[in-house]
Amino acid sequence: MREEARRLLRVTNRRRKEAGPKKMRHVAGKVHRLVCNSMTSTDGYWDNRTRAVLHVSSGDVVEIETGTHLTGRMRRGTEIRQWAKWYKGLRERGPETFLYADGATGTEQLVKGPNHATLTGPIYINEAEPGDVLEIQILDIVPKVNAFNLNPDTSFLKAGLLPEDFPRGKVRWYKADRKKMKFKFLPGIEIPFKPFPGTIGVELEAYGRWTNLAPGKHGGNIDNKELVAGTVLYIPVWVKGAGLKTGDSHLAQGDGEVNLNGLEGAFKKIALKLTVRKELKGLVNWPMASTRTHWITMGFHIDLLESCKMAVRRAIEFLNKYYGLYEEDAYAFCSMAVDLHVTQVVDFTLGIHAMIPKACFKARKYAKKNGLLLQWS
Repeated sequence: MREEARRLLRVTNRRRKEAGPKKMRHVAGKVHRLVCNSMTSTDGYWDNRTRAVLHVSSGDVVEIETGTHLTGRMRRGTEIRQWAKWYKGLRERGPETFLYADGATGTEQLVKGPNHATLTGPIYINEAEPGDVLEIQILDIVPKVNAFNLNPDTSFLKAGLLPEDFPRGKVRWYKADRKKMKFKFLPGIEIPFKPFPGTIGVELEAYGRWTNLAPGKHGGNIDNKELVAGTVLYIPVWVKGAGLKTGDSHLAQGDGEVNLNGLEGAFKKIALKLTVRKELKGLVNWPMASTRTHWITMGFHIDLLESCKMAVRRAIEFLNKYYGLYEEDAYAFCSMAVDLHVTQVVDFTLGIHAMIPKACFKARKYAKKNGLLLQWS
């Protein structure tokens, strides 16, 4: 009997180790499945007049299928001239799509057109009201195997960090090995991948059609590679029901997206537990995230230095409100213990995120605050 018990314990421990951070346990709620098709997705824009494709309650789980860019047209073998033709058509048809004007990020209301990502949603969360905070637990992600990276031909679109150095565009296609969690970049070169949603966010409060090009207070095109399974994202709610959408599905990206894309494709499913946190109004007023080891504050601005300042100011504010540090002490803590990572440098508002290590907070009074979920009253 003892040997059998030891064997079962070894099996259980091995399975836990193999599961790793890919899946997160959650309290059972109602589970919904949302497929991606022409009735349940939009082009790359936000518009709070869009009818919800699914209604859920706080605490429910939604397993969402996402589509490849340009309403699924991006398929293995697509070349840069086809992408440019389709993207040009998307930007020219229908009503005008603008950048959302926001003094916090330095953006002005300019005509930009939707971006090329296809977004599944919006999802209406019944209890969500303006001023609430939406807690999004990323439980699991299963990517589809075909994915691409591209830099555009500058005769069509000058985008990416170095368009002047690489004026000729190209699409590169790859096949993901989901067992090894790697893909072959070139012969003899493999790159590991950890899938995450490049775009995840909620509708803005102002009427209009707002491009998904730039991230902001609603989340959106964040392109933060830390948002893998096991991470929790917090986003303020701006309209009744929140209006959650996701897409722009990434398999891999470095600290900083540079040539326009990471490795991008689609998800068979991304499982999200959606919880309305009304008591977090005084703590979360801008998108932030939590991993098992770090709190993550984010900065988005058209000037990368201002993005740095925003991420650090958000970190100082969080350390002051959540852990009770004096602001000057929090400022010093950021200089000595917090890592600043470049999120992306291609999405018009450029991204920096600050990684606040939870392990530094050793005292018993901090124990409950160091968990995965925010504890705030």
